[in-house]
Amino acid sequence: MDHDGPDFVWEQVAADLRADIESGALAPGVRLPSESALASIYGVARGTIGRALLKLKEDGLVVTRFGRGTFVART
Repeated sequence: MDHDGPDFVWEQVAADLRADIESGALAPGVRLPSESALASIYGVARGTIGRALLKLKEDGLVVTRFGRGTFVART
């Protein structure tokens, strides 16, 4: 992640995950890693991941099932 770039880090994370979803690298129904795991993968705070996932939820790309995790939305 480019911490000095013009975009917020959460926007960069969201864009990266969006690209994986749109390319099919993350298929519909696939469970995403936990927020903590994604934070480790991207080298960012868990709150940053939460904000990125919120944006993806708002855009209809992922759904969260309480107690089960966050999944790529079925289209």
